[in-house]
Amino acid sequence: MSYHYIGLLKAVMRLSMTGLKAQDAKDIASSVTAIANEKIKAEKEAIASKKKSGSKKKKLHVDRADVEAVVNAYDGYDDYDFM
Repeated sequence: MSYHYIGLLKAVMRLSMTGLKAQDAKDIASSVTAIANEKIKAEKEAIASKKKSGSKKKKLHVDRADVEAVVNAYDGYDDYDFM
């Protein structure tokens, strides 16, 4: 969003609220605050989910059967077979 867009919204809100009663202005302000709080909460959740998914370390999963097959494939006689 452009900086000018935010300025435009502020000016429109200020001009449109000059003719309102105090209670009506308060209601509009609370609605805008509620929307802002929802946006902040959504941004925090998005940041937290990125941190959680990014902080996981990758693990190497090794099947136990594969490791035993390599270890059991070794023969004691292989030490004597030099050539």
